[in-house]
Amino acid sequence: MQFLYLVFSSLLLPCVAEVEFLLAVWRHGDRAPESLPYPSDPYNETYWPRGWNQLTNVGIDQATKLGRFLRRRYQSSVLSVFDRKKITIRASDADRAIETAQCVATTLFPPDGLQIWNDGKFRHWQPIPIRTNGKPDPMLRPSKIQCPHYQRIVADERKKIERDINEKYKSELDMISNHTGHVTRYANIKDIYNIILEHYNGLPFPEWVEQKVNNRSLLDTITEIRRIARLQLFNSREKAKYMAGYMIDQWSESLVLASQHLNTKKALLYSSHDGTLTALLYGLGISNHQLIPYTACIMVELHTGNNIKIYFRNSTSEDPDDVHELFIPGCTTDCHISKFIKSVTGVRVKSLEQLEFICQSAFTRPSTLIFAIIIVVRLIL
Repeated sequence: MQFLYLVFSSLLLPCVAEVEFLLAVWRHGDRAPESLPYPSDPYNETYWPRGWNQLTNVGIDQATKLGRFLRRRYQSSVLSVFDRKKITIRASDADRAIETAQCVATTLFPPDGLQIWNDGKFRHWQPIPIRTNGKPDPMLRPSKIQCPHYQRIVADERKKIERDINEKYKSELDMISNHTGHVTRYANIKDIYNIILEHYNGLPFPEWVEQKVNNRSLLDTITEIRRIARLQLFNSREKAKYMAGYMIDQWSESLVLASQHLNTKKALLYSSHDGTLTALLYGLGISNHQLIPYTACIMVELHTGNNIKIYFRNSTSEDPDDVHELFIPGCTTDCHISKFIKSVTGVRVKSLEQLEFICQSAFTRPSTLIFAIIIVVRLIL
């Protein structure tokens, strides 16, 4: 089985204390499948205590570990104690993202001093507000918004990719279909891929996943096709602009304000989805084209001297130094905020109105469509 973890560097980087402002976004914890992965799958919804598509016990554990990691890394700087005037936690309007944020907050911000309200079993817990933008959410759930221009780009590319994948892996896909009773092709590989979630939660793989074709197990084939299918939604600067441009702009504005000491906030934390992180990495030009693991976290730090550092945590380690530094193109070791802003200029979407505008192709904008209809009518008459 291939590891899904992103590996940007084998170097463990030291934790630096002079962080003045922090932006962090993480993927939610492990979840149950959306539905039965294939008709003959024995692990129905009764195996998932919270139901389909909900956070699992494994996911809860991952999230609490992420909270401890963030605390150990930043408790001496921007995340010492929770102060709503200085720290905001925001989640997409999905149960698993909200619950992950709650779990992270529990271990990230144990009550301190006058915040302690209970000397018993709740000694280390306090309520922390988790905010959500509701639906739709172009910042934290961009893959769910209606964006015709983007969707047409993806659909046009997908035709060839789908044809090539179905042809290249025909034998493997036929074998998987026979084993599952589910006709499996590129378009629906996501369903079968969910068997990995069963494995994460201690449920044995079916024996057929280890069968090999051309020295590759069927499970590895499923994983590779899923990787291609998922990344195809984000893997260009243009697509990343639609999916992450608004977030990159919001982050850029926050960094500028913090660098000028015009922002009372010390940290903005976001609980989101793999698509959000994937689009962000492509938008910043720092993706290595791998799937995002659960509770992976991107951290953008503003340091003394207005230098930007970007780190990625792609494990479940609580070690604050177990991160990988990422370097955006043209901005290496000492990346001054001015260089950072310049590097992302081409992918920023500066308002929801601009996002709506660029999402509409020429023949889907109402005014243009009406104009086209008038021209056609005149030609007919």
